[in-house]
Amino acid sequence: MLIKPKRSYHITTDSHHRFRKHKNIVSNIEIEEPEQIWVSDITYVGTRANPTYLALITDAYSKKIMGHNVSNSLAVDGSLQALEMALNNRSTKDKPLIHHSDRGLTILFK
Repeated sequence: MLIKPKRSYHITTDSHHRFRKHKNIVSNIEIEEPEQIWVSDITYVGTRANPTYLALITDAYSKKIMGHNVSNSLAVDGSLQALEMALNNRSTKDKPLIHHSDRGLTILFK
């Protein structure tokens, strides 16, 4: 095809930033039960005229959405509200939990 198609999506990931990218330490962990590892990401769901972003916290074992937030910006508030919702929805609060983001940052909740 000689004509390049126009992109019809919004880029939310900046791979060329000044911040440290952490190693993926959960890639070698065998996931054996729900609420052992949570993963998070932000995706674009709006239009260019009205940008909207969806932050999700997903259980890596069951693929269940544990927390979510829809926001008009990529500010950290949306991700924190999704994490707070996920922590409130947690059923096994006595076991350790790893929260892993798409940037490789990992937090251990005990």
